Amino acid sequence: MRRRKNGRRAMTKDDGRSMPGAHVRRREAGSAMFLAVMMLVLMGWLGLAAMDTATRDRQVAGFQNRSRSAFYAAEAGVAAGRAAIRSVTSRGSTPPLVATNLGDAALYDNETQLPSFYGDPNFAPNFISYADDGGVAGGMNLGSKTKFVNTLWRINVVGQSPNALGAGRGSTAAVEVMETKILASGY
Repeated sequence: MRRRKNGRRAMTKDDGRSMPGAHVRRREAGSAMFLAVMMLVLMGWLGLAAMDTATRDRQVAGFQNRSRSAFYAAEAGVAAGRAAIRSVTSRGSTPPLVATNLGDAALYDNETQLPSFYGDPNFAPNFISYADDGGVAGGMNLGSKTKFVNTLWRINVVGQSPNALGAGRGSTAAVEVMETKILASGY
């Protein structure tokens, strides 16, 4: 090795000649390690972002499932209300809507309760109520002394999805439906 003007040693071959680019290689020696570490950091960041996205997708799917379960429970309440209206014989009688749990506990083993429906508290105590007379019932009034009309009945129901263990509240869905029942007109 021989010394350069700036005091550094220059790399030389066995025959004493200096090697071109030897000084440049010495400065590049740590760049491969730096590049590898930066790539590992980038890949780790991408992995964390993918895990976060998957977790959020799973949460959204859970919210949608609970919301759908609450809506289906409310639909079951509407069906119970419609069945109660079928037994009505006059406008003055108001059929009850009994709160009901739905499903089998074996199907909901990770929840603290079953899906259920109940009358909407905003319309208490008349969850099912007579609303108005609709039009004349077509075809039924032809030769009969008694006239029939379509009566309109309002059903107000809330469906509730089960609470998942440790996940807080379930979801609720309020449904209002108008149902018709043919009754004698009374006039």
